Amino acid sequence: MTRTPLHRRQFSRVAAAGLALLTAYAVPAYTDTISPLDATIADVQKHWPDIAHFPGDDVAKLMRDGSAVVFDVRTPEEYAVSHLEGAINVDPGLTAAAFLSRYAGATKGKAAVFYCSVGVRSSKLAQRVTPGLKVAGVSNVVNLKGGIFYWHGENRPLVDGRGPTDLVHGYDSSWGKLVKRQDKVQDTVPDKAQDQPGK
Repeated sequence: MTRTPLHRRQFSRVAAAGLALLTAYAVPAYTDTISPLDATIADVQKHWPDIAHFPGDDVAKLMRDGSAVVFDVRTPEEYAVSHLEGAINVDPGLTAAAFLSRYAGATKGKAAVFYCSVGVRSSKLAQRVTPGLKVAGVSNVVNLKGGIFYWHGENRPLVDGRGPTDLVHGYDSSWGKLVKRQDKVQDTVPDKAQDQPGK
């Protein structure tokens, strides 16, 4: 019986220890590079694979070209803090029939773009209304990838009732942690009196 030389056995142990260290430290470091918002976006796309998820550049182009009707699928309180310019605020729980009776005509020949905070509520509504919108002649039904949180994180324009704003509603204390620019999270409508001289 031949024995493996001592230096080879030691090298094997060192290599095994090195591999264990690499697995313990390098692999988690790689997976930690994915932000919680990016992980949420991937989860949304996985749960709603039949909905097109357009990045901000594509949605911005549709808006510039006037070839989209944009729907903000958040509460009125969230919408009041900020929204995409020209977006129509719709109740996240709106039925497909109610949505279609109100908006199918306005979307004919255009893309219907839906967004919410991160894409969950908007994907749900988009999925409910897609069959009816297609029949009504909508060119495309899309969800804004990453919602208003991602749009805001890319420093894209938002407005409120007074004009341009850098603020975004955080939805709640848990979801609000996904906002990249934490100093711009506001969960209440700004006080208009603060903008008046002498106040």
